[in-house]
Formats: sequence, structure tokens, C-alpha cells
Amino acid sequence: TAGRNTEMKIAVISFTKAGSDVCRRLTGEFLRRGEECRGYVPEKYREEGENLNFIFPVTDSVGRWTQKQFGQADGLIYIGAAGIAVRAIAPYLKDKMTDPAVVVIDDQSRYAVSLLSGHVGGANALAEEAAQILGAVPVITTASDVRGLTAVDVWARRRGLLISDRILAKETAAALVNGEEVGFFSDYPLEDGVPEGYVSGKICRRNVWVTCRSAENIPDQEGALPEDCRFLRLIPPFLSVGIGCRKYISEENVEAAVFQAFERARLDIRAAGVLTSIDLKKQEEGILKFAEKLSLPFVTFSAEELEAVGGTFTESEFVRKTAGTGNVCERAAVLAAGGRGRLWMRKQCQDGVTVAIAEERKTIGAEQRWSR
Repeated sequence: TAGRNTEMKIAVISFTKAGSDVCRRLTGEFLRRGEECRGYVPEKYREEGENLNFIFPVTDSVGRWTQKQFGQADGLIYIGAAGIAVRAIAPYLKDKMTDPAVVVIDDQSRYAVSLLSGHVGGANALAEEAAQILGAVPVITTASDVRGLTAVDVWARRRGLLISDRILAKETAAALVNGEEVGFFSDYPLEDGVPEGYVSGKICRRNVWVTCRSAENIPDQEGALPEDCRFLRLIPPFLSVGIGCRKYISEENVEAAVFQAFERARLDIRAAGVLTSIDLKKQEEGILKFAEKLSLPFVTFSAEELEAVGGTFTESEFVRKTAGTGNVCERAAVLAAGGRGRLWMRKQCQDGVTVAIAEERKTIGAEQRWSR
């Protein structure tokens, strides 16, 4: 289904005999479509010879079942009264960015209601898909959807972009649904253009900006900014961070050098997509620990691979004698950026660590995800 994460783990629960039939239909069709889905029905409504691989008996209370599913499922579908679902999920609600999608369907399969995490969690799209399967009416109440506008958090999530400020994201969404113009800027080409409802290239009171730059930057503009003007940044992981260092360097030294480099370059550290170096450093504990701390992959290249990278680099004969290439951090950063990356920051040295930053020029796809 367009707009829904097809990797969603779905759990469906029913409470009545009619609801159990709906549960079977939904679960079977989701499985046929390649989804990971489990259905749960009361033991007394289990059918003889029921397929135990995808229809399971409900052995817990609905509250206990919900608690378990909140920790492992991405989408929960309750076949029954909305009140049952509301009371069941209430104790486990934490955050719109992490709560699972929750959909409620009556046991006559007339309506599929998006109840929780409609945007980020994907409940709106899940309700629409369930409704399509059952011939039901999807019920969507989120303001941007009913107005035909694009919710910025959904747009960002589908493209693997990180939202810089969640409070500002809410303010921006509110401005949009209340009829304000919201400016839209992007440092990268957009495969499907500016989303519906935004004004391209015009600085407004609230604005959205796809960029790797840090908060103190604003897009090039002429004239005074509107009063209370703010930019919500959507950050792609397009930056590769090349690192060179002396042996047995500490994690603290690596972190300090990398963060200092990003500050100097006026870039957001959350735009880092990969750490990289020469393969002589692939077991360097300080870099490995820093990569783990930032949940970033650490990729290394041979001296021959680094030497083959085209471009002008800050060469060192000492580095060439010890490593087999005249520069590690700059060449590694460019190579990790696909070999065509723009070297945003050349080698910076600090406390035994050298850092360079390259940017991979990509198009922001209509449906695209990157691992961070």
C-alpha cells in the first residue's frame, strides 16, 4: 500500500464470533500480501483444524496482550468496540514517534478507524488498507489528511529524513492546517517535487528545509525575515566522515575531533551517515566505540582503493610512508560518499585525530530510506 511501511509487524485481536471471522480474513490477506501478521481469537471461537501458524488463541487479558504487543508489533488492529481498545492501550502510551499504529474495526467490518499514531506510526495507511480488504469505510481524523495537505512528519519519515525539532514540527503542522503559508526549501533535488500545501522558495513565518546544515544557517534570501521566523530542518544522512588517527586513540578524542569538525563546517552531526577510514584502522577501538555510540556503520578501504580516488587532497609524505596513501581522511570520506562526493571540509587535526567530511549528492526520493 502506498505510504505504509511494508515491513510493519501487524497483530490483530478479536473478541466476538463475528469479529473472529473478520480477524481471519484480515490476517490471511495480510499474509498473502507478504506482510508479517498474526491473528488472535478467543479460544471458544477457534475453528477445528485452524492454522496454528497465523491464528492463535487469546490466553491473556486484553490489557496484558496489549502490553506484549506494544513491545514487539508495529501495528495493532482491534476488532471490536473502540472503548475496549482505548482502555487497553492507555497505560502504555509514551510518544507519537514510538507508539505503534492502532486501528479499530467493528465486528461487522463497516468502519476501520485510525485511532493512534496516524502519521508517524502509519495507522492512517493501515486503516485504509484494512478497509480496502474488508470493503469497509476508512475513518481518518488527522487535520492535514482531511484537508488534503501533506503532514511534514509523514513526508520526512517516508524518505528517511530526521526531524530536527519535534516541537517546531508541531508548530509547522499547525500553521499549515490553519491556513498559513509554509515555506519549503531543499538543498537536494526532490523526485516528486515540493509536497502539497507548501510554498517553494518563499520564506514565511514557518518553513521546512531539507538540509545537512546546522541550525544557525538559513537559506540564502533577500530582505528582512518575517517576525518569529523559524526553519524546521529535515536532515538526510548524506555526509561521510573520514577519520585518521594515531594508534590506540581514545573514543573521547575521536568524538571531540568529529564534533569540532562539524561545528566548524556548520553542519549537523545527525546528517552523518557513515564513518570511514583506511583498513589499517578497522580494529581501532576508539573509532569503533564512537561509531557504536552514534549507531553509525564504520567502513574501511585499502590503501590502493584510497589512492585510486580522483581529486585534489591534502597530501602528507609521512602518511604515505606509514599508510601507503598520502591522505586517509579526505580520500576515505569522498570514497564512502560514492567516489563522487563533494569534499565539504578538508582535513582538520585535533589531538591525534584527523577528520574530513564529504557530502554525497542524492535526490530525495518519493519513497526512500537510508540506514543511519
